Amino acid sequence: MPNMSTIHVASAFRRTATVALLLVLCVRVAHADVIDRIMAVVSGQPITLSDVTAAQQFHLIDVPPGAPDPIGFTVERLIERTLVLAEVERFQPPEPDPIEITIRIDALERRAGSTAVFDKLLAVTGMTRDQLRRYLRDDLRITTYLNQRFGANTDPNERQAAIKTWISELRKRADVTVLTLIR
Repeated sequence: MPNMSTIHVASAFRRTATVALLLVLCVRVAHADVIDRIMAVVSGQPITLSDVTAAQQFHLIDVPPGAPDPIGFTVERLIERTLVLAEVERFQPPEPDPIEITIRIDALERRAGSTAVFDKLLAVTGMTRDQLRRYLRDDLRITTYLNQRFGANTDPNERQAAIKTWISELRKRADVTVLTLIR
């Protein structure tokens, strides 16, 4: 039968070993690679740096030349897009023609210069063709919804002002958190 000092030594050894193991695990976690960065959260839906990069690489959001903060500009447009898309989901406009989506993907591929370059851009941004296809589908659904809600043939300046006001109201009602932007 072990004596009390042997039990205390064994217990102390187990505690020390456990603490050492936890320290090793903490150090490993602290040195983990950052895979992506969350730039904003809109009603629980994250907008990541890779979303921003893909939007810029594929010109899904055109940043004006000379914009002082292209990343911030893109994040803001993606926030607005997320808010509008939530409204689109509520009202379910008609599905766009799949041929229109294919035409847009083909145009993006031509803009990249070749299929190989386009595929490399997809890989670098972490986007698949199917994800790009869904993004473009949603863009077309947004356009249809905005045309239904604000009219397609109205004065462009009045229409833009009305859409901007509407998006501002959507943003006030939503839970939007913009995290520190990379500069």
